[in-house]
Amino acid sequence: MLRPLVLVASAALLFIGCTNDLEINDDYADHTIIYGLLNQRDSVHLVKINKAFLGEGSAYDMALVQDSNEYRNEAISYAKVFRLDASGNAIDSFPLHDTIITDRGSGEFYSPVQKLSYFTTPFVQRIPNIATGSRMYLHQDQTYRLHLRVNGKDITSTCPIVNDFSIDPVDQDTGSTFGSRVNLMNAQGTDYGSYEFNWKSKQDCKRFVVSFRFRYDEVTGTDTVRTSFTQFLGKQVSTNSQVFQDLAVTMGGQLFFSGLSTYIRANPEWTSVNKRIFRGLDFLVSVANDDFHTYLTLTEPISGIIEDRPAYSNIDGALGIWGSRYTKNVVGKRLGGSTLTQLVQGPYTADLHFCSALDAGGAFSCN
Repeated sequence: MLRPLVLVASAALLFIGCTNDLEINDDYADHTIIYGLLNQRDSVHLVKINKAFLGEGSAYDMALVQDSNEYRNEAISYAKVFRLDASGNAIDSFPLHDTIITDRGSGEFYSPVQKLSYFTTPFVQRIPNIATGSRMYLHQDQTYRLHLRVNGKDITSTCPIVNDFSIDPVDQDTGSTFGSRVNLMNAQGTDYGSYEFNWKSKQDCKRFVVSFRFRYDEVTGTDTVRTSFTQFLGKQVSTNSQVFQDLAVTMGGQLFFSGLSTYIRANPEWTSVNKRIFRGLDFLVSVANDDFHTYLTLTEPISGIIEDRPAYSNIDGALGIWGSRYTKNVVGKRLGGSTLTQLVQGPYTADLHFCSALDAGGAFSCN
């Protein structure tokens, strides 16, 4: 007879002190959020230091208030970046300074003014065999440690630097020899082919994203407008960022030309004085280190049925990412003979009025 009484008493306890008010906010806690991506080609390095916010009302309204997610100056009492040797000893240091950005575009967070931190590093070396942008300002064989003290709390993270990597000499060459040109048709020009872009990964290179940029001028009467469009080409992930690997992406001929007809529209009112001048094909390679690759993977759009995935941070005492990246471009690649013929006369692009500025005296020269 005791069991029914216990059940009734338990049920009664559930209703004692009930209220219609639902508290969804916990007590405020200070959570620091940091974003910093190092690139050895940069002499000035930006670090974004913010705080999470909590309050009554709309989060979208609070996000538009600068004080909601920006620390006051006195909150950050220590801010430095250290260069470490192979044993983890600090051999150089760089203080973080504040700067104000005044042209931030409007969005979900406050604008157009925002505060960022930055540090500068001196010239280190010049990487050989790179025509442009070869000055390096970070040591690619060492690591860099961020150390902050925010409201008395120490925050640290260490990041290796993505190394310079080598692009296959044939793909790197932008000269006039036929072998270095981009060929997307067979030699007879009767069928579509493909072009393979090759490179070798180096130390701390994990994720490679390759795009191509198609550059041309639009000439309408006396007006010339220089323009371009960029298209994603492929992604490769190294199986081991500590081991050099041969990697490649492929550009398909038919997909390339059909894409041109999508991005560049024909104008039926054009006359013989109107034309588009092909200026070159560029390959753009962006690289992320291991930590940045993991962060990107976990923040990419969900494509499967499993929507839950863990949050990722590589910062002790805070949330965010302290990583490194690198960019390397091949600029001014020419098109092979049958590929240029396809651009000018092919079914996808014949009505786009193309000629070439890279083949003086050729059949399709703009001169």
